[in-house]
Amino acid sequence: MIGVMKAAVAVWALGSATVLAHSWVDCAKYDPVNQVCLGYSRGYPGRVNPDINPLYSYLFSGSPATQAMCNPKTQAAMNYSPLFPIATVQPGETVYTSWEQNGHLNNTHPTKIDILYYPNADKQFADVTERSTAMVAGTMDFATDSTCYIPGYPNTVCFGSWTVPKDLVPGNTYHFVWFWYFNQNPAGEWYSTCFDFKVEEASYVAESKPMNVLLAMEPPNNVYAQGMTDAVQKQMSQVTTLGKENQDAVTSYSSQSSVASETAVVSQSPTPEPPASSAPVEPAQPSSSTIAAPSPAPQKCRPRPVLV
Repeated sequence: MIGVMKAAVAVWALGSATVLAHSWVDCAKYDPVNQVCLGYSRGYPGRVNPDINPLYSYLFSGSPATQAMCNPKTQAAMNYSPLFPIATVQPGETVYTSWEQNGHLNNTHPTKIDILYYPNADKQFADVTERSTAMVAGTMDFATDSTCYIPGYPNTVCFGSWTVPKDLVPGNTYHFVWFWYFNQNPAGEWYSTCFDFKVEEASYVAESKPMNVLLAMEPPNNVYAQGMTDAVQKQMSQVTTLGKENQDAVTSYSSQSSVASETAVVSQSPTPEPPASSAPVEPAQPSSSTIAAPSPAPQKCRPRPVLV
């Protein structure tokens, strides 16, 4: 059955109008087990749109000194729709992101993708020079036998995994950039796709499996990223949390300065004195077998407050 599916995908791929195009993100949050898209990038038009290549492919040619990081035609703002919605994730979640190979398989010297971000929810990417100053959430190979379903066919789906940073604070939306260093041009050749994630304490988490297991499954057909459906929405409603350690990391990151301040204040406070006893204490009498004075009876002290 897998062979039949791969043959069908090959026929579709070879007849696709985008074989010679370069690449972009089709699915910002991909579920490779169920082979559905759980969230898209900015202004995504869908693969059924015959103009998706000129609309969505965004090139930086010749290592430009300055250029808008996000495609001004489609990705200058957070423009999502009910059909192609923004994804919801949680700190520490493993995310799969997908794109098409578009004829650029390279097992010997694979080209690289960086997922760029800022830990500040208010920070938006403006210029391509920020590729050198932003944080990197993950790095993936663009197109190899280990990232693509059918490596020998130009329009096969490829994908990779990366981790949502644990220091992102739930209740905020963060901006990310998929930045592909294609570099076929010796002077430099790069591509970007901009997307956003709503970060919450709980989200639908796609099942993680080894890449060789995921790639051995039947490849998705060409409508896997054609928009939200009732079935996918129902799937996404089954949210879960990844564990307390992720929320601890967020709490520690967002409140470390206040905790440090409180610790300093408490550490400088004097130890509370025990309450005075209402009954007189009889002095200890010396023993006839020793000439040393006895040690006084120990006093009971209040415990120090425990810092949480």
